Amino acid sequence: MYFVWQQRLFLNIETLDHQPLDILHPGLRNYDAGPDFFNAKVKEDGIVWAGNVEMHVKASDWYRHHHQDDPAYDSVILHVVMDPDVEVKLRNGKTIKTVVMHIPNDLMERYRQLCSGRAAPLLPGQVPTYSSISCSIRLEQVPRVVLHDWITALCTQRMIEKLQRVRDLVEGQLKAWPEAFYVVLTRSFGTGVNSDNMERLARSLPYNCLLHHKDNLLQIQALLLGQAGLLQMQDATSKEANEQQEWRLMQREYAFLRQKFNLTPLNGIYWKTGRVRPPAQPEARLRILAKLIYSHQDLFDEILEAQNLEQMEKILGVKGLGQQTVRSLIINAVVPLLLSYAQWQGDDERCEKALNLLEEMPPENNRYINQWKEAGIEVKSAMDTQALLHLFKNYCQPHKCLRCRIGCWLLKKADNASSSGEHTLQVSDEIPF
Repeated sequence: MYFVWQQRLFLNIETLDHQPLDILHPGLRNYDAGPDFFNAKVKEDGIVWAGNVEMHVKASDWYRHHHQDDPAYDSVILHVVMDPDVEVKLRNGKTIKTVVMHIPNDLMERYRQLCSGRAAPLLPGQVPTYSSISCSIRLEQVPRVVLHDWITALCTQRMIEKLQRVRDLVEGQLKAWPEAFYVVLTRSFGTGVNSDNMERLARSLPYNCLLHHKDNLLQIQALLLGQAGLLQMQDATSKEANEQQEWRLMQREYAFLRQKFNLTPLNGIYWKTGRVRPPAQPEARLRILAKLIYSHQDLFDEILEAQNLEQMEKILGVKGLGQQTVRSLIINAVVPLLLSYAQWQGDDERCEKALNLLEEMPPENNRYINQWKEAGIEVKSAMDTQALLHLFKNYCQPHKCLRCRIGCWLLKKADNASSSGEHTLQVSDEIPF
């Protein structure tokens, strides 16, 4: 109903006695408490009325929501409903002019198909799923300029979310950029399934503890693996013969360092290892993270000073870490850090450099991006894939098609293409019972 009203997808509006009612402006959508649309303008009999608009499926919802007792609704000039089941009055006793909305059947059917993503109707009791791109078979109808503008906006949305996460870390209890980068970087080592556990680990093991022993790789590994609860879960005899001595040393080192820094380790049983490739297992990733910290005098400063993608990859490239994973770390940790730091400093040049990293990197390759490729979307860089990941997660999966520019364009096009002479809205001053 909001969409049909806001997008003016009605042909015309008139009262039951065929008196015209012109919608000069549908108003501005209100997402907070109060009427649904502010500052609407309608014209009837040459008189322009300005005020707010409220929408309900049933007119009686006005009373069910207790609007009759709320002064915020005194300025409502139009009540838009689908079922005028009762007469509605303001607090002063005046009857509200009510618009009866009839959504065209073809528009409703297209909306249902768009949100369900199914070409065939659902069987009785069948639950719709939203795990795929609902509009994939119709994407070719959308003009390239619409797709390009929307992808650009989506990439901006995703980057703003990520940079704000870094700022929240800095402005929260961490209070330092290197510490915030350490948390974001460690989280990125989780490759999705263990990301939350990686972040909990980083938050429970301050970066300064690692820096105190950064000249000793064994101690850094002991701190990370011990704090993760992994050293305690396995006895040295369960390891390969050439690893048993190292494992016992790390267990002893962590026991000492735990007391020194007053640490409380995580419970190792929460790490997810099933269906995780060996290079992405928690133990393997934490060993690589230890090597990365050990290999650099000041990782944070080196990241800030890197001038291009090649230098960035060289900084993060350690043995055991493939190029695809390095680029994933740049996308998910480095770029948000640079953007957030640039925003904090007011440094437009650094911000531009961070965005250039996304444009320089080739597109990511995963099952979500493959769905977009199969739907006919061309992806040229990591900037495109980041936008499409954001689109899938925030619009396609929760089937928020009416908030997506692609979905809105398809629905509006369909409605315009199937115009008929029917009235889609009628206005009644006296509501029949």
